[in-house]
Amino acid sequence: MRFLTKLVAVALATQFYGAAHAADDDAIILYGMGMPFLDHAKTDGATTGVPGNKPSMVPASAYTGNNDPWRERITAGTSNLGVRGSEKLGTTGLKAVFQLEAAFAIDQNTGFNARDSKIGLAHPVWGEIFMGQWDTPYKIIALPTNPIRGGYTFDRNTLIGNPGLGVPTTTTQFQRVAGKADASFDRRQGNSIQYVSPNFAGFHVRLQHSVNEGKGQAVTGGPVISPSITGAYIQFDRGTLSLRYAYDRHKDYFGMSQIGGSTGGTATNSSSKDEGHKFVVLWTIGGTRITGTWERLRYHNDDSLATAINEYKRNAYYVVLEQRFSGGRQSVFGAYGRAYDGSCSRVNGASCSTANIGANFWNVGYIYRFSKKTEGFLFYYKVDNKESGTYSIGPTVAGAIAPGADVTGYGLGIQQFF
Repeated sequence: MRFLTKLVAVALATQFYGAAHAADDDAIILYGMGMPFLDHAKTDGATTGVPGNKPSMVPASAYTGNNDPWRERITAGTSNLGVRGSEKLGTTGLKAVFQLEAAFAIDQNTGFNARDSKIGLAHPVWGEIFMGQWDTPYKIIALPTNPIRGGYTFDRNTLIGNPGLGVPTTTTQFQRVAGKADASFDRRQGNSIQYVSPNFAGFHVRLQHSVNEGKGQAVTGGPVISPSITGAYIQFDRGTLSLRYAYDRHKDYFGMSQIGGSTGGTATNSSSKDEGHKFVVLWTIGGTRITGTWERLRYHNDDSLATAINEYKRNAYYVVLEQRFSGGRQSVFGAYGRAYDGSCSRVNGASCSTANIGANFWNVGYIYRFSKKTEGFLFYYKVDNKESGTYSIGPTVAGAIAPGADVTGYGLGIQQFF
């Protein structure tokens, strides 16, 4: 893994440099997390034949009835390797800050893939501002809802942050890609500017804007579009209670086009606005931890084609109950979530169906904490899709999920922080 060798070399060099300039600079740190986990997964129960109440956004050709047989998989979750540090700029408390983080695909040999990376300025009174590629505020507020710290396959983003319909559970993008990922709200977004405020009486905010570097014609002869993403969250913490709200707006990403029923960026479709609203609650009472997430996604294309579907919206929620024992060394947890069918509309006001495209999802697990840096876990999960539902864990068992196919899996994993 050539990229790993180079990154280690850079980190060692910067450590020596930092030691030589300790009077001026803060330490530069090499860090990471490895998280291989093994699961045994399948899909079954795929709908055979086109239902009489087929939803408008799912094409008849999708009803293949195909199921994916049991298979064993090793995946790397959110394994990562990075370098971070800062430099003091005078005596006012102002610092230059940076981070470079790569995906650490511990289960296979892959190239260097950037994760959260930035360069910016931070001050204890005024907060931090930076440019780079980073998780959006919309994604960040829900990350701590998971009982397994490093993130994993069978977590909240199975239902939260995507509407099913082939949209990936999470994505890293620097601009619109004219693919399914454009409809995802669980994003690490490039070309971004972010501001993080300091804490004031328990409140703080984070603002983000991803610039319209992809401005231009989506297709030859089509209108000029200006894709951008803007989002924010506000968070209040008091003791062991945390209340959070986030909003995300995707301009000219044409998510409606990717989930079905409308073309994007054509002469009849000049702009789009997709929105997400998310509320998160985290509360710890003794050894019991309760987390909950509620979300509304709305996709809207400015479409003039009479037969086109120009809007879809749906709600979803996900709750987790974790109980710790043995002084916090062990935990058991259970989670349940539901994505509702939602509703859609056509430009000409004709009927539009979203019948049975929702899903239920649940998982249970056990965690053993060997130390503050090392944890092992066992798990079982199931995605119960309705007749035309296509929600899935990520990565999927084997390619696209056929409508109605349920996803089942179980396994074990370990994570090591360093």
